[in-house]
Amino acid sequence: MQAPSSSYLEISNGFYSEALVGQLLQSVTNPRFRRPLQDLLVAWRDDTNLLWSSAELATALTSSAYTAQAARQELAVDLVWTGPSCSNLAIRRTDQVLLQLIRECQQEITLISFAIYKIPAIVEELILALNRGIKLRIVAETPDSGDGKIAFGLQSTFDGSILKRAEVLIWPKDKRPIDGAGKYGSLHIKGAIVDQEKLFVTSANLTEYALSLNMELGVLVKNAAIAKQINSQLDNLVLEQVLVPLTQQ
Repeated sequence: MQAPSSSYLEISNGFYSEALVGQLLQSVTNPRFRRPLQDLLVAWRDDTNLLWSSAELATALTSSAYTAQAARQELAVDLVWTGPSCSNLAIRRTDQVLLQLIRECQQEITLISFAIYKIPAIVEELILALNRGIKLRIVAETPDSGDGKIAFGLQSTFDGSILKRAEVLIWPKDKRPIDGAGKYGSLHIKGAIVDQEKLFVTSANLTEYALSLNMELGVLVKNAAIAKQINSQLDNLVLEQVLVPLTQQ
């Protein structure tokens, strides 16, 4: 809508007229765009305080379009899905998104998951990332830290070279809230932070079933401010020793 409308307004370089309105509306055939254009033109006609020329109105439209486009680029959100697909929506799978995030990582990546088990493709990409100098941080539950809520440790998925080269953090039991029955809280976050620019939040654990068989939903947020906020939250938890290195346990 805005490209042809702005063009007509700039060329006419006059004030409101029915002839100009007719030309503008003829240039817009899509009903979704035509209605808001009509509302704008009515406001231009009826607001006596708005003594803009058509060229000034065109400038306002162009500025608004630029601002909207910039906002969309600054905050881009993509849906991520694993499971049966019953629509024509182009939604990417969880494993595909994770693999691409690791491959495109330039500096650092943080992976957070309650459970980590049987993810050979992810492990392979992480090794390649470490080999090219990427800083890897893993925040995960373990049998000890989770008070037996999971049965397998990180060693069952990652070989010693990954665990030695990565920063591996856990949430110790003595740092967790406990209810009246003595039950501990869980480290139940699942997601990733890449280069402090992208944040992936998902229901999927880093497990074979979650990445291939389960029905899982997530969002990939491309926004540096949001990604940095979550990264800072984790950094503060480390400083306050709420999250501690696995080697200290």
